[in-house]
Amino acid sequence: MNTDEARDTAAGPRNGLAEEAWRVEEASLALVEMTLNAVAEDSDLSVTQLRVLLAVDRHGPLNLSALAAHLAVSVSAAGRLVARLDDAGLLTRLLSPHSRREISIDVTAAGRRAIGHLRAARRRRIAAALTRLPPGTRRALAGALTEFTAAARTDEEPAAARTDEEPGAAWTGEEPAARTDEEPGAGHASDPPYTDRTTRRNQ
Repeated sequence: MNTDEARDTAAGPRNGLAEEAWRVEEASLALVEMTLNAVAEDSDLSVTQLRVLLAVDRHGPLNLSALAAHLAVSVSAAGRLVARLDDAGLLTRLLSPHSRREISIDVTAAGRRAIGHLRAARRRRIAAALTRLPPGTRRALAGALTEFTAAARTDEEPAAARTDEEPGAAWTGEEPAARTDEEPGAGHASDPPYTDRTTRRNQ
């Protein structure tokens, strides 16, 4: 029994919505693999760092607590990731115009170039797969995925930031010192629409 057959057996009988969800989830694995291959071959970023960049590019500017909620990690973990990307010139941290007790995090021009380079590499892989489909199927797939994306975003709410901080520690807008080990929680890098923003750092 191969891996797919074993998974089918373990999942049990499927019908209706469950069957459709299973098929979409299976298809999404191909996109995940394309993303991971693009990260491995065409980017110096880790999947975790890319996830941070994409979250800020899509939802930013963000304060640190909001970013941690989007990533479902602790504020201190998000702070360490932001510090590394700031050091690399991919994110910028400025005092928030709304409160001097918090920072505003945004993507720099270099960060947007890194995202654009990676997305172009992934699109090349997707295009190669699409050439093996009939034109009508390609158009139908693109239309269906556009509708699916809109439906998925209607229910999208960031999770609350994790609170597993050190006892007694309170965040005052300053991130902890960067740590050399990668943070847990790397996941699938989503592919949000690219939106230009005013660069706050000269590259």
